[in-house]
Formats: sequence, C-alpha cells, structure tokens
Amino acid sequence: MFKEKALLVETFVEKEDGQWVVYIEVLFKDQVVRRRLNKYFTKEKAQIAANYIKRCANRDIPFPNDGLGGCC
Repeated sequence: MFKEKALLVETFVEKEDGQWVVYIEVLFKDQVVRRRLNKYFTKEKAQIAANYIKRCANRDIPFPNDGLGGCC
C-alpha cells in the first residue's frame, strides 16, 4: 500500500458519542496517515487494544537516530 517504511506509529484513544475510539497515526518520511480503527464501550478496553496495536505496529520499525534514545 505504501512504498516507504513507516518511521513511527502512535495510537490514540478519544471519546466519541459515549464510546471510546482507537485511532492510529503512522509517520512516513513525507506524510502522516491517521485512521480510525474501532469503538469500545469502556476506556480500559480501548486503551488495551491501542497498546496491543501500537506494540505490534512498532515491532518492525527501527528506532530513529535522533540522539534521544529511540522512540516511545
């Protein structure tokens, strides 16, 4: 789908219409892609899902060479 590898992946949990929604943002060299993933009835379940998604997505991303000790 994308030609370049991602540099960083981050997930966010936001409240919408009484439910909690998980979003993912993927940082590429020239763009940032934000997608809505799923809704959950509780904030705790949404945070668990966001954590799993972020850990799996960041598995193959090398740490950036920014002198700050890596990402996240």
